[in-house]
Amino acid sequence: MIKAVFFDLDGVIADTLHFHYLAWEKMFQELGGSVSEHSVLLHEGRASREILPTFLAEAGVTLPVEEHEAFIDRKREYYRSIVEVTYYPHVFEVIGELRRRGFLTALVTASSKKNMETALSEDHRTLFDFLITGDEVHRAKPSPDPYLAPMHHMNLSPSDCLVVENAPLGIESAKNAGMTCVAVETTLGRDYLGLADYVIHEIRGLLELPFLQSAG
Repeated sequence: MIKAVFFDLDGVIADTLHFHYLAWEKMFQELGGSVSEHSVLLHEGRASREILPTFLAEAGVTLPVEEHEAFIDRKREYYRSIVEVTYYPHVFEVIGELRRRGFLTALVTASSKKNMETALSEDHRTLFDFLITGDEVHRAKPSPDPYLAPMHHMNLSPSDCLVVENAPLGIESAKNAGMTCVAVETTLGRDYLGLADYVIHEIRGLLELPFLQSAG
C-alpha cells in the first residue's frame, strides 16, 4: 500500500527546464560551442558535475577539470538571474489533495538548494514533509540514493513509496530504489518514459489512480 508520494521539482512542479537550457547554452556559447535543449531534457536529474563532461563533448569544446565547479556555479547564477518561475496547472492542488487523503509527501530534486529556493516559496515548501536537493546527495539520479533518503527519513519501505517523475534518469532512479513510478508527460513524450509503471498526461491524473485514493 502506498503511504508516501515523492515529487521531482523541475519538469513536474515547476516549468523551469527551458531556462536551465538557456543557461547551459549561454555558458557553452562563451566557449564557442552549443548544446541542444533535447539533450538538457534527457539528462535532467543528473548532477551538474556529471552532466558537464557529456555536454562538453556534445558542444565540441574543452574545459580544464579544475574549472568545472566555477563553470557550474556561473551557470547556476545566470539561471537564477533569468528564470521566470511558473508552475504546471493544478500541481499544488493535487499535492494538497494527496495530503488530505493521508499521504506523506517529499520533494526530491537534483537542483541546488539555492535553485530550489528560487523555484519554491516557503509556503510551497510547507506542502512537503521532507525536502532534499542535489547538494545533499553523493550519488545523483539515476542512483536510487535521492529517493531512498525520504524513504529512510519516513521509516518506510520501497513498496510504500510512489515517485512522480518526468525524465528518464529520474524514472530509473525510482525503479533502482524499488519504487512505483508515475511519469507525467510535461517535457518528454511517453516514448521516453517507458520504464515508468504508469504514464499520465498531466498531474491531475494522479488523483484518479486507484492506489492513491487513500493512504495505506
